[in-house]
Amino acid sequence: MRLLVHNYGDVRVFKDRSLFGLPRWIIETIDPDFGFRSTQIFSAIWYKEPKILEIAEKKVIELDEQAKR
Repeated sequence: MRLLVHNYGDVRVFKDRSLFGLPRWIIETIDPDFGFRSTQIFSAIWYKEPKILEIAEKKVIELDEQAKR
């Protein structure tokens, strides 16, 4: 079960557990032009919440720049 941690509009951050019970972070992005979804999965053992939110914010900036073109 995914728990929504933060929503940036087209970028959503979830916390989840793998089949082995290990915590993980999931960043799901939706392309504003075509609606394609992409998913990035990070292990919560190596990535803590502030770093994941920083990665998600960079993704938001990247998608905004793509939309301006």
